[in-house]
Amino acid sequence: MNTFFSKIDDKKKSTRRISLKWKWTIGTAVAIFLAYTLFSSILYFGFERMMLENERENLQEMTATVSERLIIFSGPLTEEDILSAINPTPDNEEDSVNPSLGQGNLPIGENVPYQESLFSRINSEGIVIRVYNDQNRLVYESVPSDRTRIITEQFEIETLQLNRRTILSASTPVYSSMNNEKIGNVQIIDELVAFHELTDRVLFAIVVTGIIALVFSGIFGFLLALNFLNPIRKMTAAINVIRKDPQSEERIDVGGGNDELTELANAYNDMLDRMQRNIENQKLFVEDVSHELRTPVAVVEGHLKLLNRWGKDDPEVLEESLEASLQEIGRMKKLVQEMLDLSRAEQVEIHYKNESTPLREVIMQTVNNFRMIHEDFIFNLDDATEKEINVSIYRNHLEQILIILLDNAVKYSRDRKEVHVSIATEGTTAQIAIQDFGEGMSEEDTEKIFNRFYRIDKARSRHKGGNGLGLSIAKELIQGYGGKIWAESVLNYGSVFRIILPITEGDSDKKTTNKAE
Repeated sequence: MNTFFSKIDDKKKSTRRISLKWKWTIGTAVAIFLAYTLFSSILYFGFERMMLENERENLQEMTATVSERLIIFSGPLTEEDILSAINPTPDNEEDSVNPSLGQGNLPIGENVPYQESLFSRINSEGIVIRVYNDQNRLVYESVPSDRTRIITEQFEIETLQLNRRTILSASTPVYSSMNNEKIGNVQIIDELVAFHELTDRVLFAIVVTGIIALVFSGIFGFLLALNFLNPIRKMTAAINVIRKDPQSEERIDVGGGNDELTELANAYNDMLDRMQRNIENQKLFVEDVSHELRTPVAVVEGHLKLLNRWGKDDPEVLEESLEASLQEIGRMKKLVQEMLDLSRAEQVEIHYKNESTPLREVIMQTVNNFRMIHEDFIFNLDDATEKEINVSIYRNHLEQILIILLDNAVKYSRDRKEVHVSIATEGTTAQIAIQDFGEGMSEEDTEKIFNRFYRIDKARSRHKGGNGLGLSIAKELIQGYGGKIWAESVLNYGSVFRIILPITEGDSDKKTTNKAE
């Protein structure tokens, strides 16, 4: 039952999950669309405001023009007076004069364009002209309308709403130019027909363009998501392969990119390399330990069985068996310790990455210790450095590496009991060389000497107390600190082990500055 419900939950989760690709596509489309909408809204409302202001100016000019055509009358305004003033009448000589504009007595024909322009404007669609007499009674209305009646004592333009549409209403009193008495009021209503048609077209164009922009932004976002998520898809495919086969060589192809996803892919590849290296090391550890412990365990078991059968009654056999067993147990103890050292050496990047050690001091101290222990050997130290330098390595680890190499040099020396140690610097690295004049190695042995439990002559190595782990420990330690170690050897003539370690950053900068000076 639980399995059934868990399957249902998994199915629901998989059903509800939205792909990152679609999230990216939708997000990009929405972001671009909102940016377009905001920009278009600012342009649209700015355009609308500019056009409305232009309409207000036109309405103000029209109102002023009509009122100026009416001021030539001295008595109360009548419908006939109004029609004669605002309609084009080229045959009427009086209508060719506009006193308020200072035109004087112009020829009749020269004022006709002015009259025709006014006539065409007041007869435009959506324009309503109302004229009231001095008693505020409507005497003229160009188009029958139930629009708001507005009478004012000074010029005013009001913005009104009609069926959710903006309209303008201008009102002004009319004073006679003959006696300066009020003879009526003019009200002009502009329903802004052309304005609304134009703004509707602009709005329609913005909406259509917005829809097209939304579609294209969605396509662009989709393509962008495919491009950006391609490394993630490769990573997912590589993870699925690794999940089925932990030792697979599958890796993410980062290509030639240099962005955050490339860094992520590189970090993932590096993580896989380390994981597989750790798995391989663990496997080798188990195999090597089981192999190396098999012989001493068998030896101890054989002696114990011998003692159990009859050897315990024979003092000579008893002493021999106990001595052999203790010797093998000592070898096992040393082997376990070396394996622990090797395991710790693989983790120096984590625990000791910021360590710094004075190189000359440690080398001189270690060489002097070997001089005291091995008095029959000659240890030559060639120091090409001008002063103390610090290298990026934990002091105990450097001592351990030097002890391993010097101990090997002593063990495998022959008649010429001499060991040469040299120190030098090159750029941002320190170079150490340890040379002996002993047995040497073949080219094949030189390539394998750093492998775990590898011994050139196993019988002779056992006799000298080696387990074949010393050089492996040294290599792991040096590589953990970003250094290198290798061997150069000629069979029967001796070997040279060379080490390169990075100089601590502060010392490296000082060294470069001193050289420049």
